[in-house]
Amino acid sequence: MRKQAHILKILLLTSLAGSAFGRADKFRIIWQGNASTSATIAWNQVSGTDPVLLLDVNDFGKNVDEYGLSKLPDRIQMAEEMNNHFVRLENLLPNMTYYFLVKDSEGTSLRYFFTTAPNSPNHRLSIIAGGDSRNHRDARQDANIMVAKLRSHCVMFGGDFTENDFPREWQDWLDDWQLSIAEDGRITPIIVTRGNHESSNRSLIDLFDMRAAGGFYATTLGGDLLRIYTLNTLIPVGGDQRDWLESDLRIYGQNATWRIGQYHFPMRPHTQRKPEKNDQVAHWAPLFLKYSMDLVVECDAHVVKSTWPIRPDNGRGSSEGFIRDDQQGTVYVGEGCWGAPLRNNDDDKPWTRASESFNQFSWIFVDKEKIEVRIIQTDGAGRVANIDPKNVFKAPIGIHIWSPPTGDVITIAANRIETPSFDQDVLVSRGGVQREPIATAKSMIPTAKSASSKQEEVAEDETGNWDDCPLVMADAAGDAQVKYNVEAPSNVVIRVINPKLQEVTRIELTNQTPKEYLKSLKLSHLPAGKYLAIIRDDRKVLRRYRLVKK
Repeated sequence: MRKQAHILKILLLTSLAGSAFGRADKFRIIWQGNASTSATIAWNQVSGTDPVLLLDVNDFGKNVDEYGLSKLPDRIQMAEEMNNHFVRLENLLPNMTYYFLVKDSEGTSLRYFFTTAPNSPNHRLSIIAGGDSRNHRDARQDANIMVAKLRSHCVMFGGDFTENDFPREWQDWLDDWQLSIAEDGRITPIIVTRGNHESSNRSLIDLFDMRAAGGFYATTLGGDLLRIYTLNTLIPVGGDQRDWLESDLRIYGQNATWRIGQYHFPMRPHTQRKPEKNDQVAHWAPLFLKYSMDLVVECDAHVVKSTWPIRPDNGRGSSEGFIRDDQQGTVYVGEGCWGAPLRNNDDDKPWTRASESFNQFSWIFVDKEKIEVRIIQTDGAGRVANIDPKNVFKAPIGIHIWSPPTGDVITIAANRIETPSFDQDVLVSRGGVQREPIATAKSMIPTAKSASSKQEEVAEDETGNWDDCPLVMADAAGDAQVKYNVEAPSNVVIRVINPKLQEVTRIELTNQTPKEYLKSLKLSHLPAGKYLAIIRDDRKVLRRYRLVKK
């Protein structure tokens, strides 16, 4: 019955937009850049000629002659067997509602509206974030209906819109997206991310007018309140993308009160079905620490997870390259699912706050004092009441907020200590300035215990004269044999780093008994070059080797 109701609603919207009115359908609003002053309105022109967008800050309904602005499409793109039209709006007023419709030779569309983001940090923001909608339409439609009910400022969508990137699938997806439009015509803007089921960046360029050719870009909301970083895990995460990320964080991000990231592949997925993403840990996690990324939304794994604040660390007490740090760490949430097949949450970490497996998205509130994150179970959206438009921060009756033993609200307070740029000499608390030594650029990671002792440990691990270390040549298969001696029962970690001090391989060996070990390091996945292997137990570095792969 629920599925039938959803389909009937889609058919009703389609028939209203396509017969009694002009033949424009599949509307969406896209945000990129400054969401307070710009937006893109997109639709599919089914038939008719000479479509024009009519726009005004007043609601004139179907009275087309009353609208103050008429604008022709800036771009028309045939893609996925749709005639996609894009109107790019600039110089809009912040926190302003704009009403619009499309007029063509056959009539006019329904009247819709959207609201630009505030341009002041004094306005609280409501954001929905999630992704992976590619398979089960029932679940996807429920999540979209929930979007309509919650009336957030925007949706951060983390990729994997469809299963195969086929035209019919995209047409269905955009039809389903119409369920995210509220009954009064309000459209929630979307900030899009590429997933691995988008065959190329072209899908988002052609359907959402994404103007960042590389698929990575930043969006500003609330003036200097929030900067959202959309990253692309389907292209190299180093190189140009990493350089852009560091540059934008340094120039613009540090001026924002909060920074939130979104991308598709999780660094440390919470299902064993998905691989670790060491390249993202190496290239992005240090920047998240250095420039205080407050919250990151990941997708792809099709499970539910939240972490305690964590920072990159490979020392004592760390796990999989991270350690809990409530003062300087980043909170990670995700990982899907908006309708893709659910997986088992069978790979928790010591720093995992909670995990489970159900259809969900994150409901995020942002103000000057704090970020709050709630995980919303989206199945059964039809049983949830519409939120009060006058108070979009009060949960509507019937909504299911995930409440694991660690609590139903994740709060990131503004008075936590942040890590500044490495050329500064203070740690900045949002409550004031605290004089304290910081880590060097080479050590990359300040400590939870003692900055100086941790720096010495990292320096012992990674610096010094590499030429003093024994040389090991990888064989034709890319394997390198290393020896080490364990003197007392201990956990052992073997790390392989490149000349830029970036970790490229990590092996964790637990409960090793005292004896000499011979270990084969597989380097076949690495490019030819020189590397350093560091073997450490719970107390000290056991051996270091120079590795050469030809």
